[in-house]
Amino acid sequence: MRSYDSVESLIDAEESSNIHIECGQPITMRALARVRERYAARRCAYYLRSDQGFDRESVRSYLRFFAALAGTGADPEAALDHFGLRADARTTISKLDDERRALMNFARMSLFEPEVCFCEYPLGCLGPQSRSLVLRWIAEATERGALFVTTGQPLRDALLMPGTAWWIEDDRCIAAQTETGDGEDDGPGDGADGTGTAGDAPGSEDDDADGMEVVKVVCKSGATTLLFDPREIDFIESINRSNYVSVRGERYQTAATLDELEAMLGRFGFFRCHRSYIVNVQKIARMERFTRNSFNLTLSDAAQSTIPLAKGRAAAMREHFRLR
Repeated sequence: MRSYDSVESLIDAEESSNIHIECGQPITMRALARVRERYAARRCAYYLRSDQGFDRESVRSYLRFFAALAGTGADPEAALDHFGLRADARTTISKLDDERRALMNFARMSLFEPEVCFCEYPLGCLGPQSRSLVLRWIAEATERGALFVTTGQPLRDALLMPGTAWWIEDDRCIAAQTETGDGEDDGPGDGADGTGTAGDAPGSEDDDADGMEVVKVVCKSGATTLLFDPREIDFIESINRSNYVSVRGERYQTAATLDELEAMLGRFGFFRCHRSYIVNVQKIARMERFTRNSFNLTLSDAAQSTIPLAKGRAAAMREHFRLR
């Protein structure tokens, strides 16, 4: 497992790779300072959560101003269309909600045709459709050679973007996912040591009286033990060496490893879509391919969650479940 002693050493060592960091505000500010120093000679674009625009300007006039400032020849009208802002073109920025304001800032960044992008909490204010627009732009810009450093997001969001996701432990940066040639990742996927055996699946009980098998997934909520029917579960994720079951938009920690859960739930229509994720295929609403190596799944759960689909597992999922 790759790791670095500080966010500064991470940015220095991975200067040719996309970096997505789960972290707080202090680490974000340190990362921003390092990016500005490291890439001072390159064309950079920045988006911080504090970027609110100019309240009295319209979205169109704001983008026209930055298009002129960028001097790249980029068309602000095309940026309006690309980020779904055409209906807001004449709206004053003060009247935008957080989601539309975020899209405006991404449109602003795109006008600079940046070589390096720094974004704080890039997907935080976005609904499913807006997320797709932004993720597609990030993926396309990456394929053109742009580098992205993103910070301040949950690890789940970091895993959705092309590149490597990282999390912080006592100031140390630890890789949660690493791109490899077959699209798989080598980060921990089953908890503290990244291992797990299928063995006897926890939560399974055989009823000797009538031969009926009862399968429940055991979770904890404070001092309470919860038993979930597989049909209630939307997906399961491994985050920062702990495993969580997502049910109706809420997460519950489980002691079972992902290997154990995969073995137990396979016959109920669950699929290991990523080293750190198991998804209930019945809950998949949309599968999106942003680039040759970038796949995500949008679910029909209460939160319309978006989770990663490893490149090497996309074809296997389609074949196994006969998805077209």
